[in-house]
Amino acid sequence: MQEQRLYAQTGLTIADLAEALKLQEYRVRRLINQQLGYRNFNQFLNNYRVEEARTLLIDTDSSISNIALGVGYASLSVFNKAFKERYMLTPRE
Repeated sequence: MQEQRLYAQTGLTIADLAEALKLQEYRVRRLINQQLGYRNFNQFLNNYRVEEARTLLIDTDSSISNIALGVGYASLSVFNKAFKERYMLTPRE
């Protein structure tokens, strides 16, 4: 996920990730849920995206919308919701 920045692909699905890893989808799902402790694939994916977004918000002058798009979100509202869920703050805050 990090090395190839797979999380930054807009519309990434668990099937896409499984294909990139050359694993069966159910194995990837089990790994994400049971081994890594995420509720679902979206929570797993959002973790990577909002982590990079947080770093970019601190270290760059890029707009929030450019950062959201750059880390793989197709919608600013979805990005804002995921960011607030993780950090209890909006990206602007």
